[in-house]
Amino acid sequence: MGGGASLEKQSIGNMLIGTISGVFTPILPALMGTGIIKGVISILTTAFPGWAASGDMSYTVLQAAGDALLYFLPILVAYTSAQKFGLDPLLGMVIGAALIYPDIVAQYPFGPWSIHQFLGLDILVLVRYSGTVLPSIIAVWCATKLYKYFRNALPSAVKNFLGPFFTLLIMIPATFLVVGPVFGLTGLGIQLGVQGISNIKWVGPVVLGVVIGFFWQVLVIFGLHWALIPIIIAEFATINPIWGTGVSVLGILPAPTISMTGAVFGMALKIKNAERKSAAIAAGVGGIFGITEPIIYGFTLPKKKPFFQACVVASVVGGLAEFAANFISDGHGLVVMPGGQGVFQLPSMLIPGFEGSVANFLIGASAVVVAALAGMILVYLTYKPDEAELKVVKEVVIDTSKVNTAKAKKVFAPVRGRVLPITQSADPAHQQEAVGKGVCFMPLGGKIYAPFDGTVEMVFDTKHAINIKSHDGVEALIHCGIDTVKLGGKGFTTHVKDGEAVKAGQLILEYNKDIIARAGFSLETQVVITNTGDYTSITQAKTGDCAVGDVVLYVEPVSKHE
Repeated sequence: MGGGASLEKQSIGNMLIGTISGVFTPILPALMGTGIIKGVISILTTAFPGWAASGDMSYTVLQAAGDALLYFLPILVAYTSAQKFGLDPLLGMVIGAALIYPDIVAQYPFGPWSIHQFLGLDILVLVRYSGTVLPSIIAVWCATKLYKYFRNALPSAVKNFLGPFFTLLIMIPATFLVVGPVFGLTGLGIQLGVQGISNIKWVGPVVLGVVIGFFWQVLVIFGLHWALIPIIIAEFATINPIWGTGVSVLGILPAPTISMTGAVFGMALKIKNAERKSAAIAAGVGGIFGITEPIIYGFTLPKKKPFFQACVVASVVGGLAEFAANFISDGHGLVVMPGGQGVFQLPSMLIPGFEGSVANFLIGASAVVVAALAGMILVYLTYKPDEAELKVVKEVVIDTSKVNTAKAKKVFAPVRGRVLPITQSADPAHQQEAVGKGVCFMPLGGKIYAPFDGTVEMVFDTKHAINIKSHDGVEALIHCGIDTVKLGGKGFTTHVKDGEAVKAGQLILEYNKDIIARAGFSLETQVVITNTGDYTSITQAKTGDCAVGDVVLYVEPVSKHE
């Protein structure tokens, strides 16, 4: 009973995080673009103090480019929410647009709320909805339920226009009466709570720097960092009385990203295997631009210690940066306007009209540099590469000139990714071809397909491996991950059973890469011919990037049957 409740809570949590990420992922590129524009404005107003008051229309136009997204955010969020929930996106936009309809905006109070009449009753609580996200998301979700109900309940002749009519007629008033006030004030309360901690002079910003610095990448692992995105966006959309513009008090966010980037570069310096080293460097380059998932899942988290070290570095640097920034902000710490990720967030630390703007930027930039160097040096000094990472492997040259490709049995790639010789596997048993000859993959995605037409001989109880026999006698083991047997089936979903006939390219297995990576196991997938002794030649047909269905092995000839 208790286990079922736990799984239910897990699924609800995953659903909420999936919803938030699905709603905000399409918006983030535009948000970063407008944030960079705001950064450019900050630089120009710092360099030319009289520009804003000069009457030059260019200032107003650039401000419009930088502020439009945040002002009309309820409409954009309603659009992406409608796409996520399955509502007509234009209906979603109508709901979002109603929140910032000019006549509604004209009634906005000077404070966060006020009471107005609705059908003669003093019950309507108005909140400033420009820049909010929760009211739009919840309203569109409710509207989706209504719309689907009316589409099913109404006659087909009228449902195309009466469905939207009833949905909007009910949902827009309900948004202003219930959804908007409840979730608008909820979002405001969370935002004010974070700001309240920051506003504890001298101490609050340092606490945020230490805590957020350490836990940010932990939140990224579970996707929970998305829960902070609405708070940060709400801060950007609200005039902060201290800085006179929309800023986020979570200004130290680049430090956790860059410390993790430094950590993977530290690992790359110690790794000798060219394939692994180049992958680490590529992941690090992504980290510079603010994308740390490849670093976390592919390198630091499976090794545990580098991940923890990067979090500690970010925490220390975060606390120190906030402490230093206290001296230029009267104890209110470091702040940032909307901007890019990673190093591209630095220009948004130049706050227009703030006397300590340049110092704010320099402290943020120093924090990034220190976090990068400290993360890299600490990991470099302490990291011990495993045997596979120390193994210098010569470049693989594929030679199929001696293969009779017309008669050879073909084994197709069961997964998209990068294919390598089995002798380069990180698993010692597969390196020595103890199970048989084959290939290994560094997979992309989480789906495994049948490598040929045949029959499923065995699905392992732990679901991490499947034996398949082709119609012409080739026996293959598809093994997902290294040591993933220890997961006991957690994170794996099989789509076939023992004795089932399968076709090449048929989906047979799925895995959750997040669960596997969080447990510290490699995602490497091996395809091995377990009856290797029945054949005179097994030749790798491809190296490097491959797609599902590419030929990866030639098997010839079948000595016992030909």
